[in-house]
Amino acid sequence: MTARPSPTLAGIPVANVTLDEATARIADWLEQPGFRRMAVVNAAILLDAERDDAFRATLAAADLVTADGMAVVWATRWLSRLGGRLAERVAAPDVMEAVLAQCERRGYRVYLLGATAEAVAAAGDRLRQRFPRLAVAGERDGYFAEADSAAVAAAIRAARADALFVALGSPRQELWLARYGAQTGARFALGVGGYFDVLAGRRRRAPRWMQASGLEWAFRLAQEPRRLWRRYLVGNAAFLCFLAREWRRASERMRA
Repeated sequence: MTARPSPTLAGIPVANVTLDEATARIADWLEQPGFRRMAVVNAAILLDAERDDAFRATLAAADLVTADGMAVVWATRWLSRLGGRLAERVAAPDVMEAVLAQCERRGYRVYLLGATAEAVAAAGDRLRQRFPRLAVAGERDGYFAEADSAAVAAAIRAARADALFVALGSPRQELWLARYGAQTGARFALGVGGYFDVLAGRRRRAPRWMQASGLEWAFRLAQEPRRLWRRYLVGNAAFLCFLAREWRRASERMRA
C-alpha cells in the first residue's frame, strides 16, 4: 500500500488510502483471526466527535478510519496544516459493496444489523439477488435495548458471520461495535448509517457526479427536507467554524 501523509481531524487519524487500498486491507483482515472494525467520518461526525470525548476516542481507536464526505477530503487539500492531502473519498457504502463482492468470491458469510425489520429484510433480499452466491448469515433490526446487546452479539456469533455491517446510525453504531464487536465473532465490521434503506429501495443514493462534486448532501436534503435541513444547512456552516478551529490548533502545535 502506498504510504501517504495522513491528516488528523478532531484528534482522529484519517487514513490516506484509496478505495482499492482499503478493500485490499480488509481482504487481508478477513483471512486473519481477530476482530477489526472500520469507521468513516464526515462533517457531521467530526462535529459530534469534537464535542464528545467518548465518541472521539472510539473513532480514534478504530482499525481504519476513512473520509466518507467530500467536504473532509477538500478540507485536507485546502488546509495543508491538517497533516496530509487525502487522495480520495472512501465512503462506507462503496466499501460495503466492495467487501460484499469479496465475500461472494471467497465464500465469507455476512450479517446485516440495523434499520427497521422491514428494511433489513428487504436489503438482505436485494443482496441475494445481486450476489447470488453470497452467504447472508442473518439479519436483525436495530430496535433493541442496550440490555439486549450481548444477546444480539451472541446471535451474530452463532450465525458464524465473517463480515458484519451495522446500520444503527452514528454515533450508536460506532459505540456499539467498539463495545460488542469482538463478541460477535466477526473478523470485520463497518457501520454504514442509512445504507440499508438505500439497498431496500426506500431511498436513493445521489448520482456519481453529485457525489464527486460534494453535492450528495443536497440530494439527501431534497429527499428528506424536514428531517435533514438543520443537519445540513446549519451543520455546513458549523463545519467551516470547525475547520477554523482545527487550523488554529494545528498552528499552535507548530509553534510549540
